Amino acid sequence: STRDDDYVHNSQTTTAASNNLDDTPHANDKQHHLSGHESLLRFLLLPLQVLIVLTLEFLNSFRSFGLRFVLYNYVTNEFGISDVQAGALLGIKGIVDILFGLLGSIMVDVIGVRRISILAMSIAIVGRTLLAFGRSKQALYFALFLFSPCGDALLSVGLYRVALKKLTTPLTRPLAFAMSYAASNLAGALADVLVDQMRGSLEDVQMSGGAVFTPIRQFIVVTWVIVLVTFTIAYCFLEDWTVIDPNDLDLDESEDE
Repeated sequence: STRDDDYVHNSQTTTAASNNLDDTPHANDKQHHLSGHESLLRFLLLPLQVLIVLTLEFLNSFRSFGLRFVLYNYVTNEFGISDVQAGALLGIKGIVDILFGLLGSIMVDVIGVRRISILAMSIAIVGRTLLAFGRSKQALYFALFLFSPCGDALLSVGLYRVALKKLTTPLTRPLAFAMSYAASNLAGALADVLVDQMRGSLEDVQMSGGAVFTPIRQFIVVTWVIVLVTFTIAYCFLEDWTVIDPNDLDLDESEDE
């Protein structure tokens, strides 16, 4: 049978049939531990939404880590801001990001992962556009203090891990979360490598209008493209699904029964 045959779902809930795994002990049996093969088999039976969420996690981490790696140098070199001013700006930005992150963690439970993701990405596109193509300090301030907290910070509250938790069951969740952390760390490592490569091998590019794109600004443009790709994937494919396996329930669900 095909992968989708193992699931019956509507727009909000996906129920695992688990026809081939009915003899697996209940997830709440503390003495039971899945082998690597069994864990992988159960993971592969999860809906395609899991792969979409992991992809979004990877892209979001690349965008986030990539900006952190270059933001200080970008602010000082591209906008003529002193080291002291740059430290103050980034400190204020960090505080504002934390406040919006706390608000976002509440909004995820109320509004849902898909809506928050699309809303945050829409705002992040504006902020990253100002950051990548803006030349004035006003554009920089709008990007750092308005659009970045409203957009980027909302994406940094474990948004996609909330989605991943809803898409997995207790026995498949450890492997799913391990893959999520691996994707996030891999994205950060690749962003770091790309930054170094672009700094060492690229030259300034002068556009027809006279604007100059340094290697650091070119990297910011790359992260802008990543934001656009992430928004497209989230808008077209991300759904608010919840997976329920009758043979692998969360503790609170089993107690309700």
